Amino acid sequence: MTVMTEALVDQVDHDATTLDVSSIASYLQDTLGQRIAAYLVGLRDSRQVGRWIRGEHTPTSGGQYDRRLREGYKVVRMLVEAYDAQTAKAWLFGTNSRFDDHAPIEVLAAAETTEDFRQVRRAARQFASVDW
Repeated sequence: MTVMTEALVDQVDHDATTLDVSSIASYLQDTLGQRIAAYLVGLRDSRQVGRWIRGEHTPTSGGQYDRRLREGYKVVRMLVEAYDAQTAKAWLFGTNSRFDDHAPIEVLAAAETTEDFRQVRRAARQFASVDW
């Protein structure tokens, strides 16, 4: 288990900002599977994730899918770094009292505001951290 330090959080934020859509979509697909990655982003057609990986029809920079993709990457990567992919999936799908007993993945899939993303990121960071 990796300790979630400020340096690691900064690296995850940096990567989420600088990596291209293809790399982020690939990470999420490899870690969660294509259908879960699509659900996290709010897509109905999971094949769209594969298109993004191939560089086809990428989401508009700063648009809702791009933002959910990048924010979802941050959350998943923090959890995977601290634990593993299975724990990340379990956390994403588990009901959470911070979100009125909704699963964090549901909140991410519908997120539209900075506060929506911030709440999920904060909860993931606290779950992944043992030294805060």
